[in-house]
Amino acid sequence: MSTSRTTLFTMIYKGVLSGLGFLSSAALAWALSKADRVEFQFAGTVAQTGMTFVGGFTNYYAYALPKHPEDARGVVQTGNLFVGLASIVVLLVAGASFLAGGFGGDGDRPWRWALLCMPLTFIFGYGSRLLQAADEISWLNRVNTLQPLIFLLFVGGLFALPYAERDAARLTGAYAAWIASFALAAGLTMVIAYRRLGMPHGWSWRLHPRHWRGTWQYGGWSSIAQVVNILNYRMDFWLVYHFLPATEASVYGIAVVASEVLLNISGSIQSVMFRRMTGTDQRDAIAATELSCRHTLLSSALVAIAMFATFPWLILVAYPGYGAAIVPFFILLPGLVVKAASNIVIQYATNALGQPKTSIWMNGVSALVNAAACLILLPTLGMVGGAIASTLSYAISFVIYIIWFGRVTRVHPSGLYRIRRTDLAPYLRMWSAVRRRFGGNPS
Repeated sequence: MSTSRTTLFTMIYKGVLSGLGFLSSAALAWALSKADRVEFQFAGTVAQTGMTFVGGFTNYYAYALPKHPEDARGVVQTGNLFVGLASIVVLLVAGASFLAGGFGGDGDRPWRWALLCMPLTFIFGYGSRLLQAADEISWLNRVNTLQPLIFLLFVGGLFALPYAERDAARLTGAYAAWIASFALAAGLTMVIAYRRLGMPHGWSWRLHPRHWRGTWQYGGWSSIAQVVNILNYRMDFWLVYHFLPATEASVYGIAVVASEVLLNISGSIQSVMFRRMTGTDQRDAIAATELSCRHTLLSSALVAIAMFATFPWLILVAYPGYGAAIVPFFILLPGLVVKAASNIVIQYATNALGQPKTSIWMNGVSALVNAAACLILLPTLGMVGGAIASTLSYAISFVIYIIWFGRVTRVHPSGLYRIRRTDLAPYLRMWSAVRRRFGGNPS
């Protein structure tokens, strides 16, 4: 399948994935109080942070498989060992946490549930990386829709009950559905990943010293880089959650959920170009990065325009009582356009150059700007200040990344952002095809 066709189908899958997430969030907004809903969202970001931390280490296996195809079994066996041990450790911590605090309703509750879910997110993320490294993008797209689809089905079943019958345990039911969805998705993803790699019995654990060292040397730095990235990405939500009342933080959380649809869809190009950046020479990697960055800016901008026109109505319909989320949603959109493009440049540093350390300072600068701006703007502007801080940090960071790229590659960095006539051709062809399909041929 051609790169452009693969990218198109990936964008469609990402759109479906985002739609499922949006529907799940809407279901929870209908079923839970604002305080419970934002607590659940906070628990999800905690679990995502843990998944991101371990995912940094498993990035080594996604990096090593294209580099060392002759030793694929050794890479996978070492990955199985690392992810298995990490999952066991966190599961023991989660068990001890529940024994100490139970399912109580204090402020530690989202942390306990997040710890319980983390091992499943480790396995799910690891399987996804194996598929990405194998360039099985179609299968990667399919498995990425599993968890939100399963969760939506579970949540729909739970909250189809009369409200009075589920009132006391609805938040616990949401947490249980969340964990069950990750359990099923993780198991299915690993089975598919092993089969696509030609290792139907690939679940064995074995320590291969070469890849164990790579796990800690490459993966360790990649892990730190990804944690800094998630700090940058979630900084505004966490500070809003910490400093503002739960009802206002819940409203801001809806703005974040809605705007993340853009970032999910724009990540299509990043997924498709992963193998090309990782497994080729530097000249081709530079060209791929420039092309990917320009197309990410173009596609993200087009999606943002469509979301600007349609999502306010969707928010009003899907989230009764959350209309105040529209303003921060508008502010977050342009920031996520440049954030999506920034991710392409960071992927070049991590995968093409094999320098995950570089992305630490890249995301670190953005996270510091985000935190400083939040601390200044939140007291006076509330959640709108959080949205401004987020978009401002992404814009400043993108400028810094552009300058870095030009110095490292010794090419003019305008290749990252200056749109060319040839870049528009795929979009014009797509538009013409849509017009012919639905509007008929003009006479």
